[in-house]
Amino acid sequence: MEETKQKFEHTKFVSEARVLLGICEKYFKCSLNDKDRHRNNVNARVAFGVILRKRGYCYTEIGKKIGRSHATIIHYSKKAEMFLSTDEDFRIKFDLTRQEFEEKCITSKLKKYANYVEKKDKENYYLALPFYNKELLNHINLLNKQKKDLYSQIESLKLNKITNDYSSERVQNLIDIVKQRTRLGSEAVLEKKLNIWYNGLEN
Repeated sequence: MEETKQKFEHTKFVSEARVLLGICEKYFKCSLNDKDRHRNNVNARVAFGVILRKRGYCYTEIGKKIGRSHATIIHYSKKAEMFLSTDEDFRIKFDLTRQEFEEKCITSKLKKYANYVEKKDKENYYLALPFYNKELLNHINLLNKQKKDLYSQIESLKLNKITNDYSSERVQNLIDIVKQRTRLGSEAVLEKKLNIWYNGLEN
């Protein structure tokens, strides 16, 4: 029984690691198994290690998948905290990677458990049913989170648009005058004069 469980867990790890590897390479635009220390490669390996570690896999197993030691994966976990708080580019790519990976994991599990439930597989039906319900709830929670995130993004975009519209309207008359009264070829001279004039206003 224990041997079967270990085999199942290993198969699950191999499957999830393969999926995550492809997602990491897509967002970080690199090859995860490259040996060089180019920033994209390092960041992708950090994301790969941290996300799989949070799935409950051991450092050694994760490290072997990308040709790194367990100590390196531990180091990646520590690095990730700093990267997420100081590097916006890394944080955006990390979030996109983690979100797509979680979606694929949930979808994959739902398909597998749904297959047992629909077929009423005698061996797996009662075992699969509670897991199916759990993953369905996970999927609903994920969709609700995405809805909330999208709503926040929409509100932020609306605010940016209002700010940009106000900024444009505030100087629109000046822009119209410059467009109408600037002779072709005199743009550089006008730019120089405007800079001198504005510098005088600030002083």
